[in-house]
Amino acid sequence: MYIPGHITGILGEMGSGKSFVSLLIGFEMAEELQYDVCVNFALDAKALYRYFVSCGYTWLLSRLMHGGIEVKPVSSGQKVDLENWMSRRRCLYILDEAGIFLNARRFQSNSPQFLADLAQIRHDGRKLFWIAQFVDQVDKQLRELTQSYIYCDCITKYSRKLGSTELLFKNYRVFTTPQFKIFSDKVLGKKLGFKSWILSNTLALKSWYGSLTEVDRLLFDIYPSLERIESGPSLVDVLKQPTCKFVTGEIF
Repeated sequence: MYIPGHITGILGEMGSGKSFVSLLIGFEMAEELQYDVCVNFALDAKALYRYFVSCGYTWLLSRLMHGGIEVKPVSSGQKVDLENWMSRRRCLYILDEAGIFLNARRFQSNSPQFLADLAQIRHDGRKLFWIAQFVDQVDKQLRELTQSYIYCDCITKYSRKLGSTELLFKNYRVFTTPQFKIFSDKVLGKKLGFKSWILSNTLALKSWYGSLTEVDRLLFDIYPSLERIESGPSLVDVLKQPTCKFVTGEIF
């Protein structure tokens, strides 16, 4: 899985599969690069174990056992603290709700240390996926440093069981930043049609369409898509602690 650059924005409307795509692509990329993974939302270690085994991700399976898959909150109550969030080297960081934690309208309160870390991200051997609904939500400096974008438009339907929408089909595209600017200007917000579809696929480095596989569906057990980010995300230590806030039971 090749995603150009070290900072990637993952965008799409509410419920368009952004968190799903970030993990789907992120885990594949981390396995290939042999990177650790750190996120700011809850993960289920037992479901991670099943998913890594199903995908044959031996590196990530080993890192899960040895603390290389980390859940690290970026806020405490009303306070956002990104100062030391990116502390690992050779790690993929996934920051959900970047439009809240690095909001463009509150740029004066955004962490100078975190923004400095972003500028040095290549030298530190790190990668960042930031997730937001639209690009103008996030801090200008983050936008200027972003080298690629993934636009999600997964097909959903309302589920009575969930009381919300559920994903039916994968639909996402990878762009370099210059290509995404053209896509944003000429396709997003315009009338849909065959020409727009052709232009989207011409501009994209790669496009994915298709039904969810059984392995894809395992991802929905890994993260609580309807849970608020700031409600204390956690991950069980599968070697030392059998239960935690979100995870219950042994994995073996």
